[in-house]
Amino acid sequence: MDKVRNVSINTSPSTSKSFTPTTTNTGTTIRTSGENMTKYHMYYTASRMNVKLHKDDASTPAVYYLKSVYSWTKLMLELRRGDTKASPMIAFAKLRMTSRHVQIGKGDNYSQQGPDNQIAWDELRRAKNIFCRSDYHFSTAEGSEMGKKTEFDWRKDRGKVAATVYDCVDKTGRAVAKMFSGGALNWSKAGEIEVAEEGLDEGLKEMLITSALAIWAMEAFAYQSVFQGYASGPGEKKSEAANAHQA
Repeated sequence: MDKVRNVSINTSPSTSKSFTPTTTNTGTTIRTSGENMTKYHMYYTASRMNVKLHKDDASTPAVYYLKSVYSWTKLMLELRRGDTKASPMIAFAKLRMTSRHVQIGKGDNYSQQGPDNQIAWDELRRAKNIFCRSDYHFSTAEGSEMGKKTEFDWRKDRGKVAATVYDCVDKTGRAVAKMFSGGALNWSKAGEIEVAEEGLDEGLKEMLITSALAIWAMEAFAYQSVFQGYASGPGEKKSEAANAHQA
């Protein structure tokens, strides 16, 4: 059973610590180095409340299933390893309707209840600069054998005016993940997530995927981009039509 680790993501400005991005355009500081990225295609299910993530090829079976559970006070995002909503939960995110505070955890949210569970909190902060309010920063010890935290910045590409595109970089400026929203007009494909193949263990990769999904959901509440942020590939429309009718 996966060890449950909760990560608190706070998108409200922090008074104790400040996050000032070094750029307002991702192209000036992000170092891609041409390395391989694993791509996850995000497709809505028939209800458009849940999302399936297909690895590399949109026509392959889903490797992750994002289940959304709504209540009057919060939205629960459950990331499950498999292609159904009954697959094992490996991570989760809680979005409260009355604040921009998100809790992210590793493992099964329902099994972590009780006094014996130790919760380790991290924080994802939004830039204090009002012109960069959609940039996020967080640090996590996930993937570190010594428990040392690594810092990451999710930076919005402001060159994409009508689309939501994010690059996640580490402290060296290396791009380790990307997120592309599908846009408000896309009723089949929710977006795409890319994660670097080298230098990241499985737990950290899933933490990056979970944080990307949380930001994708938060930004959809705040501002739903009109157009898709990714480039359509061969056979994309056929794959979208097929996946749109899946449960």
